[in-house]
Amino acid sequence: MTVPEMIQFIVAMIIMMNPLGSLSIFLDLTRKSLVHEQRKTALEATLAILIIMLVTLWSGRALLALLGITIPAFRFAGGIILLLMGLSMLQSRESAVSHTSEDDEAAKERVSISIVPLALPVIVGPGAISTLIIIAGDYPQLMNKMIMSVICVLLAIGMGIMLYFAVPIAKTVGTSVIKVVTRIMGMIIMAIAVGMLADGLIGLFPMMQ
Repeated sequence: MTVPEMIQFIVAMIIMMNPLGSLSIFLDLTRKSLVHEQRKTALEATLAILIIMLVTLWSGRALLALLGITIPAFRFAGGIILLLMGLSMLQSRESAVSHTSEDDEAAKERVSISIVPLALPVIVGPGAISTLIIIAGDYPQLMNKMIMSVICVLLAIGMGIMLYFAVPIAKTVGTSVIKVVTRIMGMIIMAIAVGMLADGLIGLFPMMQ
């Protein structure tokens, strides 16, 4: 895995995790919580995010093989999911592919929302999971997986810091900026989705190349 490929992986994961969008959802789900409760939830979510990403990275490919799902088929399906997510972000609305309003309402009744729906599927949603499984298939070597694991640790820590300081960050950034950034990320996700769809089709039907 070259440095440009590492950077591409990092950027793709940041876009899929949508930090500012996730920040808004976190604040909404914890708006009735005290500051120390919010920060406890942020720390729990950070650990959950890390575990989910590492498990997906190291065992996602094996699970696909067990289910008889090929990488091209999964890449094509992931492209469809990302296309829907990107379209929703471009329109500044939450995607039902990622999570639903029913998930949010149920979450507010739970003692802790750090794992579901916050870590999964809000932050590490279908887009991030698809990206991790596909990238693990493209770079199956042990050293590459170790590098990606370190990147996952750094991403989880970065996301955790954002959640921990969610209130001051939201006040500084502002709602309008969050919406603009979300739309830009939506456009990038749609571009990535088109590439995944094309690669998936070529993998499924080599004669199209």
